[in-house]
Amino acid sequence: MLVTPQGLVEHPTPRPYPFGPWSVAEILDEGLTSHPDRFALVDGTRTWTWRSLDEAVRSVAGGIQSGEQICWALGNCAESVIGALATWRAGGVWIGAPPHHARSMLSQLEDRVGQTTLVDDVARLPHGAADHRPTDPHAVAAISFTSGTTGRSKAVAHSQHNLLWPGLISSDLEPPGDGERIGTPLSLSIANILILGPLSALLRGSAFVVMANTHAEGFSADISRQLVTRTFVVPTMLHDLVNDESIDVASLASLDRMIVGGSGAPPELLAAFTSRFGLRPTLSYGLSEAPTGIVRESLDDPIGSGRGFPLPLLDLKIVDLEGAPVSVGTSGEICLQPAANGPWAGTWTPTLGYLGEPERTAELFRGGLLHTGDVGHVDSEGGLSVTGRLSNLIVRGGMNVDPTAVEKALTDDPSVAEAVVVGVLDERLGQSVGAVIVAEDGQIVDRARLRESVRQTVSSHAVPDVIIVAPRLARTEMGKLVRHLPPELFVDGDANTDD
Repeated sequence: MLVTPQGLVEHPTPRPYPFGPWSVAEILDEGLTSHPDRFALVDGTRTWTWRSLDEAVRSVAGGIQSGEQICWALGNCAESVIGALATWRAGGVWIGAPPHHARSMLSQLEDRVGQTTLVDDVARLPHGAADHRPTDPHAVAAISFTSGTTGRSKAVAHSQHNLLWPGLISSDLEPPGDGERIGTPLSLSIANILILGPLSALLRGSAFVVMANTHAEGFSADISRQLVTRTFVVPTMLHDLVNDESIDVASLASLDRMIVGGSGAPPELLAAFTSRFGLRPTLSYGLSEAPTGIVRESLDDPIGSGRGFPLPLLDLKIVDLEGAPVSVGTSGEICLQPAANGPWAGTWTPTLGYLGEPERTAELFRGGLLHTGDVGHVDSEGGLSVTGRLSNLIVRGGMNVDPTAVEKALTDDPSVAEAVVVGVLDERLGQSVGAVIVAEDGQIVDRARLRESVRQTVSSHAVPDVIIVAPRLARTEMGKLVRHLPPELFVDGDANTDD
């Protein structure tokens, strides 16, 4: 596969999707024809119909040049949605940034992706007399950044074409009901949230509700007030909802679908949420390069089954370190390719590559597959279980240590609420095993007991050499644990930290 010096690849022209628009620029066209006066966007007491939303998008798009890169840093508000749609209507390139440090990161951003216009004030929205539409749905249209949980983030380039499939395939697999309202409080500066939220809502012919409260009380009040029926959350939000006794169970009564992504959720948490609120969350596995979720948990499986099934527009391949396919049930790297059969065959295109990093793009697509860097196995029914990341693998004295297995052994202890396990450079062993844990409220941590638990349930070479007790674990905006920890944290051995 040819990779340009800019780090981009040219995918074979895909087949048209079975239905729906060919580009995001056309995303409002169907609604304008069939239901122009239905609500399309809601932000508190402000509402836009499909007709008025199209007018707002047209006005902003008229002030954007084709190919212009715009960094939107407005936070969760209707203008973030309008700005994104206008950028794509005009053939521009969307980039998201959190408002609180957008200006400080602009120079660093421009070093990586080139000249960029920053919009961080609603009063300075672009404005023009007329919009214009792009001609190439496969050109760069969005730049997102990987979570950077294990180091420097990568600038992931997407086309308008590959921003569409999550919403289209969800419409096919789970047709929208009357009065559907999709909302999420997760940051609209994250491309995957923009895709799963407003873009999917519009492709489903539904309304998108802007939300901003991720804490339990505010989130549940917003769901109740706006009658949201479908939402996307991270596991920490489930935890807070379950453990906040002040939350009225009836406040979530309008929900019929809650999709959980960003990181895994313990079966006990899923069961507790289901028991309390009468709604079973659906786990999703995905990645920025796809983009978004590619595997969904089956609700026919028991809670906590730990497996999901790929969406029908792609095929999974599990390969060993040399890239050779492995047998059913054998662990290996999870790789993706367009589905070979069915109505969605040949329609999927993933990322266009990592901007400015041609070597990493070539590595991503080696052998004609998209290499996720995640480890898992597929069972005889085609169910995928994700067990970890290749880059997180710890090699201690020549022995492989799976950090997720150690984390599970630690959190199985009643004194441990959360844990993250990483490799620490070691002159003798190559790497030692370092663990940072958060204690359950009121519990005393017994490090000797924890080490013995790991020894008994995992292996002796997986026992943490250092266990740090911290008040909290660092996470990204999507709730993923940050594993790129400073080495000096582990220098002084077992310790308790206050920050």
